[in-house]
Amino acid sequence: MACTSGKIKNYTVPSEFEKQEYIWLSWVESGFLGGEPFYTTIVQAIKEIHPYVKVKILYGPQLQYDSAQLHKKIIDALVKEKIDTGNVELFYNEKAFGAIQDPGPVFLRNQNGELAIADFKYNHPDKRSQQIDQNVAKQMSLPMISSSMVSEGGAWQTNGNGTMILVESVELDRNKKMNKKQIEDEYKKVLGVTKIIWLRNGLKEEEWGKMENGIYGIGTGGHIDEFCRFVNDTTILLAAIDVKDTVGNIVSKESFERMEHNFSILNHSKTADGKSLRIIRLPAGPLLTKKLLYGKLSNDEKSWFDDLSSDSVEFYLATGYMNFVIANEVVVTARFWKQGLPYEIRQRDEKAREILEKAFQGRMIVQIDCMPLHHDGAGLHCHSRNQPVKK
Repeated sequence: MACTSGKIKNYTVPSEFEKQEYIWLSWVESGFLGGEPFYTTIVQAIKEIHPYVKVKILYGPQLQYDSAQLHKKIIDALVKEKIDTGNVELFYNEKAFGAIQDPGPVFLRNQNGELAIADFKYNHPDKRSQQIDQNVAKQMSLPMISSSMVSEGGAWQTNGNGTMILVESVELDRNKKMNKKQIEDEYKKVLGVTKIIWLRNGLKEEEWGKMENGIYGIGTGGHIDEFCRFVNDTTILLAAIDVKDTVGNIVSKESFERMEHNFSILNHSKTADGKSLRIIRLPAGPLLTKKLLYGKLSNDEKSWFDDLSSDSVEFYLATGYMNFVIANEVVVTARFWKQGLPYEIRQRDEKAREILEKAFQGRMIVQIDCMPLHHDGAGLHCHSRNQPVKK
């Protein structure tokens, strides 16, 4: 049985660029805000990932399907795409959930190679979604280290060697009764990190609510996995906004200023073992929007919009190349160009790929269509979880 204990010692959080045993992905039959069903992207991700690392699919009853029916539907879909189901396992949860990066299992490991799960609080109206990590710990018979602090997996990055990067606007918003020192202490206790680097804000278009230009944000609210990621112990990828994109665009201008401020912080920071960071700039995704009739939205979709001034709503899609999954020998990220779109978007896709190939030398870079997930204010990393190998 899984146990909850604050006295379990010597567990630390591994990095995502280390050897992984599984990549967890979520299976959701529906889409959001006019997007295609999430699973259409997940199937393509599995095709690219499963030759290099085993995959676990978190699923639950949804739409007209019960557990057994959906289990069969998933397997049939994988077989149709010629995916080796021997490298894929299905994990049942009482409630389906898309962006499992946030409430999903945070795997810890000790020096003996034993795994545990960090169980943070997650704000969600459905208790079954709050308890995904607890369910995983129970079914895998893993111990848990629990915390009452709210933490969303996509909101932080670690290098597996003691260094953690947090975003001030996110952490203080989710934990309004805690200060930065208290938040630091809790992460150090639960995850075994020893050095915290604080960035101030994420991308402007990732914020929630109506912006000055009348367009809404539905993104992550500032999660770091949209703009800053570890490549290795000392190398960081940081989003770059092209100066020409800021002309006459108050949103891009604000994002530019925020990313340059983050660059300055990282440029003057050191890792837990005193090493300077190497910073590689990766182009931000194209700033794309979608417009829908408000009256045709579901109640859940409508909850993202207030202060309406017309019968339609326009919102930013959570585009970007930073929301990638590192799956051993392959890194899977997004592409945006399609027939009929401006050639500049194709050039941006190609530039992002080239930079990622140089950053992740020895790994293959694959770009897939993640647009269904961007309609969810998310990306591929948001809909995934890494499970490290046992050493």
